[in-house]
Amino acid sequence: MANWDRAPFLFADDIMTDAHKLQRGMAITVLNNLQLLSPVDEGRYRANHIVSFGSPDYRYTENKDGMSLAFGAITGMADNELPTVYIQNNLPYAEALENGHSKQSPNGIYSLAYEGMVAAYT
Repeated sequence: MANWDRAPFLFADDIMTDAHKLQRGMAITVLNNLQLLSPVDEGRYRANHIVSFGSPDYRYTENKDGMSLAFGAITGMADNELPTVYIQNNLPYAEALENGHSKQSPNGIYSLAYEGMVAAYT
């Protein structure tokens, strides 16, 4: 019979910690990719990548320094939770940009940011 240094049920904490680190890393990777892929005219689109947990947030802002807010939201995630993470851009023209209506990002932004994250984590 094997001896355990720790009771097996205590591994749940380790699993939660590992899953949280993975989730946070994946979200930060997507945000980094979005920052790199976002077309820039005045900076408004890049600043409007909104992060929310549990449900979508449909706001947008005139602020041009929103990326620091988005990264702050990700790093502020509670260590003992694994909420659904929403990253979205709600500007009226965001969908057109995703569909290639920018010479700076003719292949979209979010789809490529997601694909880059998947490639990094598989």
